Amino acid sequence: MSKTDAKKQIIIEKLADHLLQFGMKESSLRQLATAADMSDRMLLHYFTNKDELLTATLVRINDRLISILNSASSEQMPLQILLPHLAQLIKNPLINPYLKLWLELVPLTAAEKEPYLAIAKQICDTFFGKLTSMLKVEREEERIPLASLAFAMTEGFVLLDALDFDTHIASALKGIGEARWTVFAEQSKNGKVQPRR
Repeated sequence: MSKTDAKKQIIIEKLADHLLQFGMKESSLRQLATAADMSDRMLLHYFTNKDELLTATLVRINDRLISILNSASSEQMPLQILLPHLAQLIKNPLINPYLKLWLELVPLTAAEKEPYLAIAKQICDTFFGKLTSMLKVEREEERIPLASLAFAMTEGFVLLDALDFDTHIASALKGIGEARWTVFAEQSKNGKVQPRR
């Protein structure tokens, strides 16, 4: 790795720490340069523009989050166990700053502002891949639909957590457990339960 690339990596790490601590509201070029201990002009010596700088930093933040998730659990879990596990993870002080930053990125992506839209899609794809690998399923064709449900519910948990609606998270977890068994019981009565393979 060249000296320039090594310096870029150091800058990206400092900026990742800065954004996780202060969020996107402190992401002006001047604030980022201060966080990197350099001038605006010097910062742009290493990056073409602010978009490139933010993209590299947010990608690094995403990589860090995936590393944390990988270390949190490597075993596969059925949906009924995975959802409470994810609900607990969002409360983890190591993970919570990532989720707060994610909530700040969402409105920027809704406005289809670049580079945020592309970065958010990459983050979603990575997180969905992680959820897919964490999910234990009885039949492989269930993996994508159940991972999609886990993804949607996790996003809901993040929003509810930010609003301090812990009782709603608990109710959702209770409801998903009951709904799964209700559907199973209904299918059993109607003779529509598929034999397990």
